[in-house]
Amino acid sequence: MKLCTNVPERVYDAADSHRGVWGTDDEIELLSADQLQGAGSDENRLDAVAAVSYAFVRLSIEDDEYIEDGWRNSEAPSYDTGAFVDTLNDILLNARVDWHFVDNRFVQRGNSVLHAEVVKPATILLSDLPVFTAASRGFNAAISRLSEGKPDVAITDAASAVQEFFRALGVDGNSLADQINVAERKKLITKFDRHLLKPFTDWLNSDRSEHGNAHGHREGDVTKADAWLAIHVAGALMIRLSNREPRDIVAARELRESEAAEFEAERLRLARVAQPDSVSGPWGQSNEPWATTGSYSDETPF
Repeated sequence: MKLCTNVPERVYDAADSHRGVWGTDDEIELLSADQLQGAGSDENRLDAVAAVSYAFVRLSIEDDEYIEDGWRNSEAPSYDTGAFVDTLNDILLNARVDWHFVDNRFVQRGNSVLHAEVVKPATILLSDLPVFTAASRGFNAAISRLSEGKPDVAITDAASAVQEFFRALGVDGNSLADQINVAERKKLITKFDRHLLKPFTDWLNSDRSEHGNAHGHREGDVTKADAWLAIHVAGALMIRLSNREPRDIVAARELRESEAAEFEAERLRLARVAQPDSVSGPWGQSNEPWATTGSYSDETPF
């Protein structure tokens, strides 16, 4: 926060005022600053993130109160909204929160066609099947490295994920292009599939060669846009090779989670009937990297 504004306390105060965290005994509970440092629950932390974000944007427009240091010196408040939003979205992406801050408001990543049709289905597909563990590790690493401001590493990881996906299918090769050729010979894909996939694999491989962290480049040569494109291409390739529809992949996961939730609810109900004085345990949480956790499954603070 201090890297984005010279008056962070004003942002936190405005956020706390919005959230109404003042206690009845003039005590402050669940301060936004403390929550963002790890205090409290995930649900309340999402509230704090939202409140701080909106407070920062509002103050960047409205705050014109100079900072006085007690020695007749004053300084205008400064708010670097661009840096704040970039940092915020990187943190949310790294935590796999299904929201990002765009045009001064929170938007579900699922509203993005590329996220809904490529990134999320690919993530679910890879994490659901143990045979794709290595590919899943590479794909998630690409997203994490992107969120950490390392787009060059993200590109390398995205390409590696596709190579590991091929290997899981029994397709070896020194490059993605080689693996496409082997896949056709093994009749895992058709000649027409090869014509469709080869331009994508050639692009992904060349992008890694030019921009990946294994090759020298000047700072700024590799952008987040480059890395996002590599991630989207990698995800689309793996979904295409799986011969499954993106919506079917997501729907199958949602059905399993719904059935698991119903089973757990019934288990807890039967436990309460058998021991009416007992206290039910906590609800289980999804392993889905993009799922919204806790009580915000249907309702979010954004």
